[in-house]
Amino acid sequence: MNESHAPSLRPGQRPLLTLLLFFLLGDWIGASIVLFFLLLPARVAAHTPPVWGNWAWWVIVVTVLVVLWYGRGVRRLEHDGRHLPWHQKFFFSAGVLVGFAAVTPPIDTLAGSLLFVHLTQHMLLHMFVPLLLCLGVPLAPLVAGLPDPLKRRLWRPLARSRSFRAFWRALMSPLVASVQLIAVLYFWLLPPEMDLIAVHDAWDELAHVTMLVSGLIFWWMVLDPRRRPDAPSYPVRLLALTLTMFANIVIGAYITLTHQDLYTVYNHLAAPWGIGALRDQRLGGLITWIDGSMMEVVGALIVFHRWISDESLHPLSTHARARRAAERRRASPVPAWESHL
Repeated sequence: MNESHAPSLRPGQRPLLTLLLFFLLGDWIGASIVLFFLLLPARVAAHTPPVWGNWAWWVIVVTVLVVLWYGRGVRRLEHDGRHLPWHQKFFFSAGVLVGFAAVTPPIDTLAGSLLFVHLTQHMLLHMFVPLLLCLGVPLAPLVAGLPDPLKRRLWRPLARSRSFRAFWRALMSPLVASVQLIAVLYFWLLPPEMDLIAVHDAWDELAHVTMLVSGLIFWWMVLDPRRRPDAPSYPVRLLALTLTMFANIVIGAYITLTHQDLYTVYNHLAAPWGIGALRDQRLGGLITWIDGSMMEVVGALIVFHRWISDESLHPLSTHARARRAAERRRASPVPAWESHL
């Protein structure tokens, strides 16, 4: 199959996705860095702890393995004539890069002392990284990249299992995906849990893993591009985004506007940086409130764009629909294992 037949972006999608990407990067990275250096008093800058130490070796190993795994799957698919669109590779790579940056110095080091950096880290892992990864539609290359024994003995029996398919459908239902996203967010923002993960690395890593997994579940439900009979409709996906956005607004507004010192452990941790506990808390609340909610707005724009661009909603003739469906199948055939999920 020639690469010219590979699926590409529809007209209007490329500028939309490019704009969203720069908006996201500009908001998260730019706002976090600017806020940090504007609020950091010069008089304490020389006395602050070093921020480039404490690299976790396992984070580097896992990241390298994921990159090699994905690359192997891409090469296998291309060898079989399935050329992935460039934007899928780009978004997946960007998601891995941002995820790596979120859990390594200097962000991870600063998160151990400053609440607003810690909540920025959580929002990155809970919302931004899963959004990028799911825009990359990585299911096909990740399955293709599995070692053959693993694929035969584990993946294929699992994908054909009725119990697993029923569990997957339940997990991908809009209600379950939305509720678990909100539950994970609210649980780790409880003061006892935030104080716990601030001083215990093992609990902090558990929080990171649960946030990333819950975000992937939610955003895959929202952005799954496959046309399945049981797939949630566009209005239902928009409703799920609205529900989770409202949950972000409520908890973020409470953390920002309350006069109570919720996270007392940061009174001591943030002291060397010269940032008061309430100011640190309000900045963290604003990040959860505004930046967290912005992720749902971006997701809603993508879903709405797909909705108005969906060919199945246009008044095409039966012959035209059949012809376009055949062209899509020839350009990107769906493997048997993928149809099970």
